[in-house]
Amino acid sequence: MSRLRRARRAVFALAAVLAALSAVAWRQSTTRETMEELDRNDGELAVVLDEREDVAHELMAVESWGWVAGEAARRLGMRPPTEREVIITSGGAR
Repeated sequence: MSRLRRARRAVFALAAVLAALSAVAWRQSTTRETMEELDRNDGELAVVLDEREDVAHELMAVESWGWVAGEAARRLGMRPPTEREVIITSGGAR
């Protein structure tokens, strides 16, 4: 009986070691996949942040007075007023 118990213990110990090794291998493979996905996301994030910076610079250019005045002249035929056309009013009376 003692010999049978030792054999069962050995089989159980071997099964436990194999289960532990399988769990480690599975965890490492999922970790590797996760890290690869993180690397892909980091690359995509870098591209998006670069595009965002480009859009911010483009927006700053579009919002500038020079661009707005140029587009107003080109599209609408507008021009800055001359000195004779500027009327300064006091803001106090309503």
